[in-house]
Amino acid sequence: MPTSPRLLRRAAAHRGDAAQPLPQEVQEIPIGLRRAAAWSWRILLVVALIALAVWGMSKVMTLVIPLLIALLLTSLLAPVVRLLSEHTFLGRGGASGIVLIGLLLLIAGMLTLAGRQLFSQWSDISQQAVAGFQQLTDWVTGTLGIDTPTINSAIEELTAKLQANSGTIISGALSGVSTVGNVLTGGFIALFSLFFFLADGPRIWRWTVGLLPREARPATHEAFRRGWKALSAYMRTQVLVAAVDAVGIALGMVGVGLAGYAIPVWLIVFLFSFIPLVGAIVSGIIAVLLVLVLKSWVMALVMVGVVLLVQQIEGNVLQPFLMGKAVELHPLAVFLGVALGSMVAGIAGALFAIPLIAFVNATALYLAGRAPSPELGTDESARRAYAPTVRSSRRA
Repeated sequence: MPTSPRLLRRAAAHRGDAAQPLPQEVQEIPIGLRRAAAWSWRILLVVALIALAVWGMSKVMTLVIPLLIALLLTSLLAPVVRLLSEHTFLGRGGASGIVLIGLLLLIAGMLTLAGRQLFSQWSDISQQAVAGFQQLTDWVTGTLGIDTPTINSAIEELTAKLQANSGTIISGALSGVSTVGNVLTGGFIALFSLFFFLADGPRIWRWTVGLLPREARPATHEAFRRGWKALSAYMRTQVLVAAVDAVGIALGMVGVGLAGYAIPVWLIVFLFSFIPLVGAIVSGIIAVLLVLVLKSWVMALVMVGVVLLVQQIEGNVLQPFLMGKAVELHPLAVFLGVALGSMVAGIAGALFAIPLIAFVNATALYLAGRAPSPELGTDESARRAYAPTVRSSRRA
């Protein structure tokens, strides 16, 4: 096949440019340093883009956090919606509405039951707290030899400082009111987004993939399927682990004679368990302090043993067997992810760090050619829909 003269001239020019030696100042730089410099500016560019994205999201956290919560709940509830839409007369929209209403009723019922028990026992808690404070005061004055006037002067000094900083306290209370408003707004955004993610999730995803170059769409879709599967497995496993932790500590409350507080403690432990590493410690401390106030320090020590036993079972049995199979993450990755998330975004960062790492890990493994979850195969309908057309391939 004859070759175009223009192509021959371009090839000759290219060979001539390639044959030209590098400048003297470049040749004097070791090849290793040149490669390190070439990698460095690219890495710095990627880090700068990530930092810019994090900074931008921090400015709209009221919107970002509800959307992330909606995505996590979608990964958990999407199988239920699919089951209802495939095996009942309901369409996807109707099934999504039923699931959303069921979720709201479940949350409202749990909060109502736990709140009713706490309010009914609130007088006992306050009386026991006052009695415990009096016992602590008697122990300090009797054992440590600190007289009552010294304690009273310390209390008066603390009161004076509170009065001096009353403006700061009032501004903090006002900021708390605005925080409550942000929570209500975020809850509405999360529920609204959750409904449409459940009802129109596939269509929203197809539109999103359609914004990418056509050649990148099939790989992006398959990588997302692996990441979504890892995220769904993480959420189901985390719910199971949180429920087991909550049941164990609630049974401990029953064992120390505080059965009336079992349900509130179960709810507290269940919710805090979704914050890796930190949540279990905080919820355990709350349960121990409640036993200390209402019972005695002996029963509090017993409760400490129950909390440690439950956490050991979680860390040595549940997490390796359940979470290890669901999400292939090393414990060091979990620890560093939670630490980084908490430094960047506080409690919200610690909450979303591990789901995000699980999603990114599965997605990156597929793009690197390791293909996690081989049982998913290839989505043939998506492959045909995203396949490059003849016109685009000729242009390429």
